[in-house]
Amino acid sequence: MRKENNLPIITILLLAANVCVYIITTFTGDLIADQGGAYWPLIIYEHQYYRIITHFFIHFGFDHLFNNMVSLLVLGYSLEEILGRRRFLFLYFLSGILAGIASLVYTFLCIPPENAPLSCGASGAVYGLMGALLVLLLIGNQGQRSSQVPRYILFLGLSLYSGMMDTSIDNAAHIGGFIAGFIICLVMYRNRKLRRVERDMREWREL
Repeated sequence: MRKENNLPIITILLLAANVCVYIITTFTGDLIADQGGAYWPLIIYEHQYYRIITHFFIHFGFDHLFNNMVSLLVLGYSLEEILGRRRFLFLYFLSGILAGIASLVYTFLCIPPENAPLSCGASGAVYGLMGALLVLLLIGNQGQRSSQVPRYILFLGLSLYSGMMDTSIDNAAHIGGFIAGFIICLVMYRNRKLRRVERDMREWREL
């Protein structure tokens, strides 16, 4: 059960960072590409590797920002307490980085430089959190019959499917982030120090 003073500090700080970057990029009027969006010709040919990180703090518009931040807040509220702050932060950043790399590899192999898209947004990292939550749900439901897992898998499938129907969405980042988050959380759980995750997950489901 969540303690009253146990706020999801890392989630709040990540949300604040995204909002601050959005305000800065909106009011400075600079081009998003110059601010750190993931654009593979600049990353590969100009060696601007920092864009692999900065891209998931930049958003194209308020709706883009709002949707990602709501998802971050909902997922982070539970996952940060279950995993702990440092592991949650590690999960978020590594998922975002690997999502960016997945997008980079896909666009580099499949899209010519003149048509290369600009990828921005926290959705790759958010999908990493979604992958991690699936691991925790599977762990927390071992030996039990529950409708939570199939319902959540259905939700994930619909979410990915709707993204694939929109060519403006970076589906490679979404899929890459989800797989990354799933694997990272699975590795974390296999560590004996995180065996308490199963107990915490059961308590969380009972709230």
